[in-house]
Amino acid sequence: MKRIIKYTNPKIIAVTGGIGSGQSTVCNHFQKLGCKIIDVDIKAKQIIQKDVLLQKELKKAFGNEIFFKDGSLNRKQLARLAFSDEVKTMELNKIIHPRMVAEVIEEMETARFSLRYPLIIVDAALVFELSIEKMFDAVIVIYANLNNRIKRVMVRDDLMRAEVLARVRRQIPLEEKKLWADFVIDNNGTIDDLKKQTDHIYEELISDIRTAKRIRV
Repeated sequence: MKRIIKYTNPKIIAVTGGIGSGQSTVCNHFQKLGCKIIDVDIKAKQIIQKDVLLQKELKKAFGNEIFFKDGSLNRKQLARLAFSDEVKTMELNKIIHPRMVAEVIEEMETARFSLRYPLIIVDAALVFELSIEKMFDAVIVIYANLNNRIKRVMVRDDLMRAEVLARVRRQIPLEEKKLWADFVIDNNGTIDDLKKQTDHIYEELISDIRTAKRIRV
């Protein structure tokens, strides 16, 4: 007989930070520890791809050039337009975020009722910007200094420094987010150090659910 743990009351955790802070690296490690990961950025892309009405709203707000000829989203072009000024950023958020939050909640509930995960991790850069922090049992902020973040994003997304800074300015400063966090992971060191901090937080978060119901199948 095989013993399987079923988690009847998994915790819902947000992993947030700012552009280039290292959320994906932390979430990848949480996934290796057996957690469910919901990537809000991926979720947004899926929503845009399948929602024709949403595509029309985006074209009306930002122009047809934000989509390639094959119908896929030109993310770089949309980002350049959306982060060009605060009004455009707010317009993008108004179009995308209500649908995205609804989809994330649905996936969270699906994961919760599956009983498979001790933690359900939502990877979302704009937790505090959207004022959705109360949705979670805890919020983890990934912190890195600005120069490190800029260098990472310039290499990762092939952007100019000014373009990265334009996106940074549309987010709440990480120094403020640190003050509101339940946990802070410092990502100015090595990958090994980052993983150790993540392991420590994981152990603390699951310490009170180790008595999860066990069943035989």
